[in-house]
Amino acid sequence: MKIKLFGMLKTMIPGGKDLEVVISEGGQVRDLVHSIQIEHPQVGELLDKKKVLISVNQEIAHWDTVLKEADEIALLPPFAGGSCETWAQEKG
Repeated sequence: MKIKLFGMLKTMIPGGKDLEVVISEGGQVRDLVHSIQIEHPQVGELLDKKKVLISVNQEIAHWDTVLKEADEIALLPPFAGGSCETWAQEKG
């Protein structure tokens, strides 16, 4: 599964490339995060602390969102101050 990176996240990956992660069919965003935490601990730490939003098909995803091979996934760092945690709390 290809994961697009933006902003500071690109600088955290050698070569500034997008990520490739393998998860099983029917896997959820939580499985994706777990794979990233293992392969790229710095990025995984930001995901765990909710400093980065996960977008699936251009919509903010939740931990239980089921992923499909054709999904467009992106990791979005904060663009202008604040943190994703506040946004997540507001969205419930």
